Amino acid sequence: MDSLENIIFAAFAVANACRLLAYFPQISLLIKQRDTASVSSATWLLFSMTNGITALYAIRIVGDVAMALAFASNTICCATIVAIVQYRRWKSASEFCR
Repeated sequence: MDSLENIIFAAFAVANACRLLAYFPQISLLIKQRDTASVSSATWLLFSMTNGITALYAIRIVGDVAMALAFASNTICCATIVAIVQYRRWKSASEFCR
């Protein structure tokens, strides 16, 4: 690996570590609050899907385990946001029907 590849790899690793950390405030807020009206499930579902496909691409086409793990982790975080939002909305709707 030449020095430019090392720099690109390090930038990728740092950016994805920061991105993973950035999910946690959103997840924490969704766990604490009941109102999910401002969260787009469609957007987070799309993010989840594209990250998952990129993880598969990284492992099967590129053969890069580190890249696959980074995108798989992003998939899990995005899917967690979708799951929390859908659960909150389902719970709110079931309480409304009572």
